[in-house]
Order: sequence, then C-alpha cells, then structure tokens
Amino acid sequence: MFNRLLKNKSGNIFIQVFRYCISGGLAFVVDFVVLYLLTTIVGWHYLYGTALGYLIGLVITYFLSITWVFDSRKISNHWLEFLGFTMIGLWGMGLTQLFMWLLTDYLFQNESMYLYSKLITIFFVSGIIFIFKKLFLFSNANATWKNNVLNFLSIRKR
Repeated sequence: MFNRLLKNKSGNIFIQVFRYCISGGLAFVVDFVVLYLLTTIVGWHYLYGTALGYLIGLVITYFLSITWVFDSRKISNHWLEFLGFTMIGLWGMGLTQLFMWLLTDYLFQNESMYLYSKLITIFFVSGIIFIFKKLFLFSNANATWKNNVLNFLSIRKR
C-alpha cells in the first residue's frame, strides 16, 4: 500500500489527487511562509508577497508533478510543458490575487487578515488548477479530450 500511494507511478486519479495534496501542501507551506515574511517582517504589501510566494510554490509543484504526482505527460517537449504549466499557474496566480484582494479588502475589510484570506483562497484555487493541469498537461497524449474528461470524471464509455 505504501509503494502504491507514495512510490510507484500511478494512473489512478485518487492517488494522483492524494499526491497533489501532499505536493501542494508542501508548496503552500513555502508560499505561506514567504507571504508572511515579506508582508510582516519586510513590510511589503500583501499582494506582492502573495505573488512571489505563489511563484516559488509554482516551481515546487512543477518538479513534484513531473517526478511524482502524475504518471503521464501529454507534451514531450519539456520547455513547452513548463510553459503550459506556467500559463496555468499564472492564471491561478491571477485568481489567487483576485480572491486575496476581495477577501482581505472587502469581506474582512482589514489588511491584517491577509493570512486568513490566503487559507480560504488556497482551497478554491488549488482544486481548479489541479483539474487544468491534469486535463491539459498530464493526461494520456493519445487520448481525445472527451476521453480525458470522461476518465478524469471516472465515467467509462459503455
């Protein structure tokens, strides 16, 4: 069971989600610490700290995704794959910035609540980003889009 969950490559979507949660959790800890240090210690605005922390987390999740989380890669050119990963990541960063701003400035109406905003934001954005990475970058290259979506949703054609 240990090998199946943590060591061997797996095409099982549930194992991939489990691993993505672990790799994303590691990236989140780094992201959160960078955000805290830059905002509280250095004195940056929380949105700048959010952006830099997110970018560092993006690099961490890329390397863990290609080596451990996903079993197949759709794009054989690693530079193009990284570009696609980065584009999805930048879209995720945009969502993160939007939610951080909305939650901190409008819901909480207090900039000192930025860490709570980050905790709420990460759950929403990470789920969306996993789906896009799986469908666009780390699915079977020979499968059609319809089959990738059906496989992702665990719906089998009869």
